[in-house]
Formats: sequence, structure tokens, C-alpha cells
Amino acid sequence: MEISQDTRRDGNQSGHKERWKIVHACIWRTIWRERYQRCFENKSIPFQSLRMNCLATFYFWSIRTVPKDSGDITLFLGCL
Repeated sequence: MEISQDTRRDGNQSGHKERWKIVHACIWRTIWRERYQRCFENKSIPFQSLRMNCLATFYFWSIRTVPKDSGDITLFLGCL
């Protein structure tokens, strides 16, 4: 039995289609959080940070671990 590269760290296999289903939710949540911070906390973040927050959310929801650095996210996206 071959184990694909798509095996998550917890040992379960997860299809790429399942991961891509959460992309819209990650984008929506990231934008909502930014809007909330701008409206109610009078804070804003640069676009690059907004994008990194979205990718980190996607990484976390897909693998269920917090990325240690941006390299983890880059490697993860390269596997897709």
C-alpha cells in the first residue's frame, strides 16, 4: 500500500478537494476579522499581513497545527 504525499501529520489521508472547500471560509473570516478591527478597535494591518493571516488560517484549518513560520506555509502550499 502506497502512502501519498497528501497524508496529514495525524496520519489520516485528506483529499485536495476537501482542503479547497475551506478556502472561501478562510478568506471570509480573514476579511471579517480585519473589518472588525478597523471598525471597533481602530486598528488596521498591511495587505501583506492580511494575506499571511489568511494563509495561516488555511494552514491551521487544513493541518490542525499552528505554523511555526512562513516557511511552513510555503511548503504546505507547494504540496497542493
